[in-house]
Amino acid sequence: MGVVALGEGGTQGLPGEEDLAAYWHLLQQEYRASRAAPLSMRRALLVTALLNNLPDRVFEAERSRISALDGAEDLPAYRALLRSRSAALGTISDVANQQANGPRLELTQVSVPLEAVGTLAVEDFMVSLYNDHKVQRVVIATAEGTHALAHEVFAEAIAWWTSELERIQA
Repeated sequence: MGVVALGEGGTQGLPGEEDLAAYWHLLQQEYRASRAAPLSMRRALLVTALLNNLPDRVFEAERSRISALDGAEDLPAYRALLRSRSAALGTISDVANQQANGPRLELTQVSVPLEAVGTLAVEDFMVSLYNDHKVQRVVIATAEGTHALAHEVFAEAIAWWTSELERIQA
C-alpha cells in the first residue's frame, strides 16, 4: 500500500492534508513493523492508538469540506458514522477506550490450521510442531471469550481507510 496523496493544505493552525498524509505513512510503517513482530503487544497497542486517532486527523484536515465527511458536523458524529460503516473501526475504538468489560489486546495461543502451517515463519513452524499446532499471537479478546487476530482487524481497518481516503480525495 502506498501513501495516499491528498490535495491542498488544510486550515492554518489545524492539521492539514500534508500532516494527514504523513500520519497515514507513519501508520502504515508501524503496521508493517507490528506484522513483522507478531508477538509485540507494544507495537499492536501503538497501531491501535494510531488507527483510533485517524478519524480525528481526517476530521481536522477535511472539516472545511463537510461533504467529504458525509455531512458529519462534529467529531463525535463523524466517529459514529465511521463505526456504522466499519466493524473493524468500531472494534479498534472499543479497544482504545479501555472499558472494564470492553475488548482488549491479549497475547494468547491460537490454533494454526494444517493447511496454513506451510505459511508460518520457521520460528513459528517449530513452535507449532511442539505445541499441538498452536502459536502465540496478539488477539483482540472480548469479555464473552471470543477473540480475533489483532493484525487481521488492523488490516481490515487499513483497507477500509485506504478506500475512504481515496474517496475523500476525489
